[in-house]
Amino acid sequence: MASDSNLKNNQFRVVLPVIFTFGASLVFFQGNAHADDTNVTANTAVTTTQTSDNQQSSNYQNANVALMTAQAVQTHAAEQTANTDPNKGAVDISAENAQNVANAPAVDTQPNVSTNQISNTQADPENGTASTTVSGAGNINTNGLSARNVQFLESIHQGAVDGWKQFEVLPSLTGAQAIIESGWGQSALTTQGHNLFGIKGSYNGQSVTMPTYEYYGGRYVQINDAFRAYPSNYESIVDHGRFLKENSRYSNLIGQKDYQTVTRLIRQDGYATDPQYTNTLNRVIRQYNLTAWDQEAFNDNINTGHIDNVSVQGDNLKVEGWHATNNYDQSMHHFIILLDGNTKQELYRQEVPGTYRQDVQNVYPNAKISGWGGFSLTVPNSANFAGKAIQVVSRYTKNTNGEPNGGDDLWFNSVNLNTNAGYLDNFNIDAATNTLNINGWHATDQSAGKDHHFIILYDATKNRELGRYEVNSVIRNDVAKVYNVYNAGKSGFNLQVNISPALIGDNIQVISRYSNAANGEGNYVDYWFAPKTFNANQSYLDKVEISDNQVHVSGWQAADASVKQQNHFVILYDATTHREIARKQVSNVSRPDVQRAYPNIANAGKSGFDVTFDFNRAAYAGHQLQVISRYSDANNGEGNRTDAWFTPTTVPSNNQGFLDSFVVKNGEVTVTGWQATDQSYNQKNHFVILYDATTHREIARQQVTNLDRPDVQKAYPSIYNSAKSGFKAAFKLDSSLIGHEIQVVSRYSDANNGEGNRTDFWFNAIKLPQNLY
Repeated sequence: MASDSNLKNNQFRVVLPVIFTFGASLVFFQGNAHADDTNVTANTAVTTTQTSDNQQSSNYQNANVALMTAQAVQTHAAEQTANTDPNKGAVDISAENAQNVANAPAVDTQPNVSTNQISNTQADPENGTASTTVSGAGNINTNGLSARNVQFLESIHQGAVDGWKQFEVLPSLTGAQAIIESGWGQSALTTQGHNLFGIKGSYNGQSVTMPTYEYYGGRYVQINDAFRAYPSNYESIVDHGRFLKENSRYSNLIGQKDYQTVTRLIRQDGYATDPQYTNTLNRVIRQYNLTAWDQEAFNDNINTGHIDNVSVQGDNLKVEGWHATNNYDQSMHHFIILLDGNTKQELYRQEVPGTYRQDVQNVYPNAKISGWGGFSLTVPNSANFAGKAIQVVSRYTKNTNGEPNGGDDLWFNSVNLNTNAGYLDNFNIDAATNTLNINGWHATDQSAGKDHHFIILYDATKNRELGRYEVNSVIRNDVAKVYNVYNAGKSGFNLQVNISPALIGDNIQVISRYSNAANGEGNYVDYWFAPKTFNANQSYLDKVEISDNQVHVSGWQAADASVKQQNHFVILYDATTHREIARKQVSNVSRPDVQRAYPNIANAGKSGFDVTFDFNRAAYAGHQLQVISRYSDANNGEGNRTDAWFTPTTVPSNNQGFLDSFVVKNGEVTVTGWQATDQSYNQKNHFVILYDATTHREIARQQVTNLDRPDVQKAYPSIYNSAKSGFKAAFKLDSSLIGHEIQVVSRYSDANNGEGNRTDFWFNAIKLPQNLY
């Protein structure tokens, strides 16, 4: 990391991609929610993205998880110098670069993301066993096998041989069982816990829980059970030998050297119920010549060992293991040599004192050196090791400089020191400070020699860099406890970025970079965190008050898009006719209750609105009135916009009526009365209908001219037409109607024939007398 003095004079290269404003969210909200001083619950939203030409596309947000790729940041945009020092507070995205990003087209590609890559800290011998020098899978038949299956055999080879030396379990049996029972190392138990044989319980306190079937009450029942978890296949193979040795039921096969005898006995002893198990084992042993491992194990020329640990711990590289051999005398020196596993270039050598290993002495009591063949080496870590595959060579030699002279070499498989892990603890907007807060950690062995730690903001939608900022790495003891990685203890980072339109609407990624160059280029290692889209949109309508000539509405809409769509409108919309009634641009009102409930939405603290519209209630009586809150980048409320559509409210309407008289005389009926209704504002045709309630048929209808009714106006002053709501109509009666129930219906309609949209008032039925004259 750069020193404080360097930081004071540091200027930062900010390479910013361009954001293209492709649209804005249109969000429909429904539900019952309220913002108060203690709790805010917002409506459920369905989100689409709408441009000014009404083209829509899906808009989604990726989860914040730690993922990985090796791809580097594109830095082809024009560079410029900017004062972006995190030590001075929240940093900025320059207006010029933000505009460049805004003009860039969206790119239809998947974002680059990183997954935690952890070094393998297990290494088995590559060359030594108990006979002549062999390597890999030994002298077995691997013809026709895939590279993956050959690697699997290599991973169990040494353990199978050591199983004979420790427990006298025949290696060919162990190898064949491992192949069959683990499915060439691809079973779930093997991939998750290196458990090749399905042994339950725990190993050194480690286990993995997996579903399995047990036989209870006459049927198989699925349960979750604990199975032993091993650090590598080697430990699983050796533990299998121990299992057979310690279980008395298998005592008859211990020490047997004929594979056909052993495969018959293990089936006979009840290890498997499959009647073909012995034949299957024999076929695998013959096909791959696994008896070569048996001959290897029977040979008394011992040259074997194991690497227990190769890992970075703090600022040091730690190497631990053991090497037992018959080719040794007390005049020899023990050297540990570290090679680049790819180039075989020597990186380091050191003579080591013996570390006594009673466990090795127990297994190889006849070796010239075994118990004192343990070693533990601590090497200062450096860029020389970073990111390399480290191969350990253990050498016994008579030369004091470590060159070969008598004794044996034991070459172990390479271990990659390329752990690259990271996590974002926080990647959220803080409405209180109007900043984007970024906190997390990035631990990687490859940070050695790369003293500049940068946090890069990247627009994954446009494939452009927004800005980069050199940070001071902070102490993370929690990470150091989990990862034996070079910089784990000081892998944390914190950054505040002032909110900018460039951060809104697109997929924004955080990249942590360690570089050996002051501008963040040169030789570097990146960790790409999962992208996040800042497009939150929450809202609630607190109040809708409708009077004869006004509508008063209040509520709030908190939307990240308000950062780039700064014109706030409230719109009245007739959901019945699908037409806008009116809109007003409003000034946002402080809403601390919303900020408490939604602290990570950009404008939550000032998201309220309170506005009154002139409104003719009668003109919209009975209609569905909908309130829309809108943020727009256009002064007229169009352009790119983000809406919150609230649940419609029915405009109140009053419909009153009374039948004053129903007079039958001279074969006709004369009716008088009144109907006062707000809907008469739009339904201006007044009809009086005579209806036969007995046969459910209309008898006749007349269009009437409304009559003055000052009495009705006094009683219902708020109804639109109460002052002129009276009617009078006369109808001829047929003798067939005598004794029928007759109803009078007063109707206002927007159609000349009395159909169309209409508002009726049905008066009580009256029975016609026997005499119509």
